[in-house]
Amino acid sequence: MKETPFDKISSIIKRYERFLITTHVRADGDAIGSEIALYHALKNMGKSVFIINDSPIPQSYKFVIPASGLYIHPQIPKEQPEVVFTLDCPTLERLGKVKEIIPKDAIIINIDHHISNINFGNINFVTEDMCSTGAILLSLFKDMNIKITPDIATALYVTIITDTGRFTHSNTTPDVFKAAAFLIEQGAKHLEISKYVYNTNPLNLVHLHAKVLNTLKLYHGNRIATIRITKEMLEKTNVSAIDTQELADIPISIDGVYVGVLFREMTEPNWVKISMRSRNGIDVNNVATKYGGGGHKYAAGCEIKGKIEDVQKLILNEIEKSLLKEK
Repeated sequence: MKETPFDKISSIIKRYERFLITTHVRADGDAIGSEIALYHALKNMGKSVFIINDSPIPQSYKFVIPASGLYIHPQIPKEQPEVVFTLDCPTLERLGKVKEIIPKDAIIINIDHHISNINFGNINFVTEDMCSTGAILLSLFKDMNIKITPDIATALYVTIITDTGRFTHSNTTPDVFKAAAFLIEQGAKHLEISKYVYNTNPLNLVHLHAKVLNTLKLYHGNRIATIRITKEMLEKTNVSAIDTQELADIPISIDGVYVGVLFREMTEPNWVKISMRSRNGIDVNNVATKYGGGGHKYAAGCEIKGKIEDVQKLILNEIEKSLLKEK
């Protein structure tokens, strides 16, 4: 019988002792929840585990990070890892600076659900059929008979609730609700997750929301909506860019809009981060991949060098082409 990716991963986990876990730059709920769940699972097996990311943790997810100081950024563990888990990350480049510290002889296990993943690992478990990378890990843990502790359940629940948009996105299936119910049965702190992820906004972040909403514009017969975040806005409101991820969902929430786009000026001069959301069959992953990014059909992003006004014109042109194809 052919060995499955789960069989290969299980074999490596049992065979090796030193593990490094990482994810893409500007980690979101799925990425962070997946890292923390895997960390606890490996720690409970007596393994040596480190998490190292390129970017800091968004404020809304800090509640799920253990107080033991495990989250090392950007230090390198004294003992070189034998195995590196890359979670929710479509390419090695998206790891940012972490890519540079991966030992050349380390086994890379790539677990992801992005359609744009290029299967860069020594072992790849990549399937877009899962709602989140955390959902893939849940299947792995069950396959390995790993006990789902309340800490693991809470972290995995974060991955599911964030990547399904609180069970509103098209990736919400009956299996998603079954997984969510199972995790709550295992002790996932549902009320705590709801509080910190969605209902604990600092006042300065609310002030930023107000400024961003004033930039809202509609195009292409009101089928495209855009908003902007400038460096000046972030400085005036004293908000970290890492805490602006949820703003990308605002423009697509408008009735009648097919594609919503957030343009954010990055720290590096003349670079813009583009976050796109879509519906009604419009594939924004195609737009993102054209400019070196990626993601999913209905949620994708990329980074482009240029002034924000020029980048917006460029992306709007590409999205309009996609809309015309759908007619």
